[in-house]
Amino acid sequence: MKDRSRRTAARPGVGRRFRGRWAGGAAIGVIVVVVAWLVFRMWPVTAPTGVRLGRLPGGVHPGDLNVLLVTLDTTRADRLGAYGFKAIETPALDRIARDGVLFEHAVAPAPLTLPAHSSLFTSKLPPAHGVRDNGGFFLSERETTMAERLKSRGFRTGGFVGAYVLDHKWGIAQGFEKYFDNFDLSKYRSVSLSSVERRGDEVADHALEWLETVRSSKFFAWVHFYDAHSPYDPPEPYKSRYSDRPYAGEVAFVDSQVGRLMTWLETNQLLEKTIVVVMGDHGESLGDHGEGTHGFFVYESVLHVPLLIRAPYDAMRGRKVADVVRSVDVQPTVLDLLGIRSTETFEGQSLTSLMTGARSELGLEAYAEAVYPRFHFGWSDLRTLRAGRYKYIEAPRPELYDLDTDPHETTNILPQRRALAGQMRAHLRALEARLTAGAAAARAPAEIDPDTRDRLASLGYVGTFVSGDSTPTSALADPKDKIELFNLITHARDLSRHNQDSDEAITTLLDVTRRDPKVIDAWFMLGNEYYRKRQFELAIESYKQALALKADYDLVVINMANAYRQLGKDEEALVGYRRFMELDPRNAQIRYEAAQILIDRGDFAQARAELREALKLQPSMAAARNALGIVALKTGDVPGAEKEIRSAIGLKTDVRLAHFNLALLAEQRGDLSAAIDEYKREIQLYPASYKAQFNLGRLYEQVGDVPAQLEAYKKAIDSNPNFAEGHLFLAKLYLDLGQKLDEAVRLAQKGLQLAPTSEYAPLGHYVIADVYARQGRAADSVRQAALGRALEARIKQRATPGGAMR
Repeated sequence: MKDRSRRTAARPGVGRRFRGRWAGGAAIGVIVVVVAWLVFRMWPVTAPTGVRLGRLPGGVHPGDLNVLLVTLDTTRADRLGAYGFKAIETPALDRIARDGVLFEHAVAPAPLTLPAHSSLFTSKLPPAHGVRDNGGFFLSERETTMAERLKSRGFRTGGFVGAYVLDHKWGIAQGFEKYFDNFDLSKYRSVSLSSVERRGDEVADHALEWLETVRSSKFFAWVHFYDAHSPYDPPEPYKSRYSDRPYAGEVAFVDSQVGRLMTWLETNQLLEKTIVVVMGDHGESLGDHGEGTHGFFVYESVLHVPLLIRAPYDAMRGRKVADVVRSVDVQPTVLDLLGIRSTETFEGQSLTSLMTGARSELGLEAYAEAVYPRFHFGWSDLRTLRAGRYKYIEAPRPELYDLDTDPHETTNILPQRRALAGQMRAHLRALEARLTAGAAAARAPAEIDPDTRDRLASLGYVGTFVSGDSTPTSALADPKDKIELFNLITHARDLSRHNQDSDEAITTLLDVTRRDPKVIDAWFMLGNEYYRKRQFELAIESYKQALALKADYDLVVINMANAYRQLGKDEEALVGYRRFMELDPRNAQIRYEAAQILIDRGDFAQARAELREALKLQPSMAAARNALGIVALKTGDVPGAEKEIRSAIGLKTDVRLAHFNLALLAEQRGDLSAAIDEYKREIQLYPASYKAQFNLGRLYEQVGDVPAQLEAYKKAIDSNPNFAEGHLFLAKLYLDLGQKLDEAVRLAQKGLQLAPTSEYAPLGHYVIADVYARQGRAADSVRQAALGRALEARIKQRATPGGAMR
């Protein structure tokens, strides 16, 4: 060995040739390993459930995949081009269908947004997760959502929603590190869940902004578009293009926003690394079976929804699945496509075997329910079970349909197939019993002690209805027999939206209450109409009727409290706010409203506590931060006040009254120029801010700018014709100028009529007395002066609140 080594070393080039052969062999070995690795990567992927999914693009592993979930609110399947509808252009959705898998018969679990999305994210049906209606129900923290599961696996998670009914407060945001809801309820004095929304382009803007920040990470993005919900009012050019079909125009507009998301994926070379799921939460009746919108019936118009899944696997391109599937099947399917093995048992099943063509059917049964008629009208709820071609509807007058021969459900075959209907009824009831056993408590009203109950009842906040009562379905009215009244209520809602000055909505709702005095929402909407017309006493009486039928109707409670507040009955309003907090402990806006009353009463410690709780619930709530500034100002902490107010502006640049309050601070410092600038800024943001106009007039008086003072007072009462102080001070200015004395008297009388006992009311009597004296009406002048002095004496005996605004 030594000699051979010595000889090799002594021969030039031999070592180099040996090392070259070794290096070449090593290179070949590396190539073999790389090729083997690539071949392995191109080998068909097997899902945790054992289904062979097909091949992924080179270099992509199931663990690398992202997920984009798009939910289309109020979108029926048969209104998309991919489902055969010719009278619409939906190129983005059609392309997803061509490149992926289209499910021809996907079924929603409920024709309402929050229950449907709760099922989608938990893979549980409504009786199991407990969310049965929009509003008043909360997805329990005990539930584990798809976002939570994916976040625990290292996904960045972001949710972006277009309607308040999916606000984080309802529990649906569990697992999302970024959740864009941020609905400003402060501008809604009379709250209706369906009216608080944002357009799809704004939702897409925020989603794309977030996606840019996570494009180098694995992500799960959920984007919800609410636009197809009534009222149908698409933006241009869809408004003109679909002028005779506004619903189709809304769907076409949403398609354009889906297209923006897909373009982003493509531009960033992420399309082949992303599972795209598009699903409707529920459909829209559009007049089918007499229903204009949704929520009332459980026919196919509202339950048959689009479901498209585009996955990068080569075996899942251009397929159509005819078998019945459900929204609860989406989560197990996504986990399968990602290669995530779960030990949990879902109500839904993975659809991957259908997506690859390995199987043509799974034999799934589809459950759905509509509790809206019961919770909002006092009529029977509806439940349905679909098994294969047959669909059974449990109602006071039950129904059975053969969807293969009768897809539009025009002929009830139950009389001919009673045995089948009986079997399906028994199966439906057994399924419900299984689902409800151990269901999460989505709604658990707080216990009320007897004294509190008496106080609530005396103000109308507690009635006799118990939600979830045991009244059998057969004892309640069948919604089929009440569709005329339902449509009258829908008509009244449309009238209210489109004709603010008409009494027709009130007339229509009164007709409904005469024909059926137990229709809960008719009383609720009637109260809202009276509220809108500032007939607050009538509004309260209508709300009391609604609460007598449904004591835990949260929106009625809050609207009645707001009506009490408008009447100046703050104590009664505060009782209502407290009751609402029991029903909806996660509502930051109501804690803010309660804090306003507490500030006016001088209870600053309790007001501060409510505001801090509001900010804990909703950290971005600029109005609450601004109100904390007022609490600081009221308690003598001027630096703290300015810090809080400027922090509020940092959260929301146009937060109402922030610049007004900065103006008050500037006035305290004696900086009138800065105060004038801040009031002007408030008016620029909110031209109808009559208090800012009025205070600006007072400052112009101090700096001697009479024309500007006159103009500011005029604008104050133009902005609010019921603003008593504005009338009184403008009357005083005319008197001081010796101008328009008759107008001064008229303005003073108007101010006294609006607020006959306010702290400024004596001024009105004095102005009138002075004018009468100048006009030679001595006796009238003396009488008015005496009225002024007497009123002034009474006012001095009572406490007067400060002037800061929240």
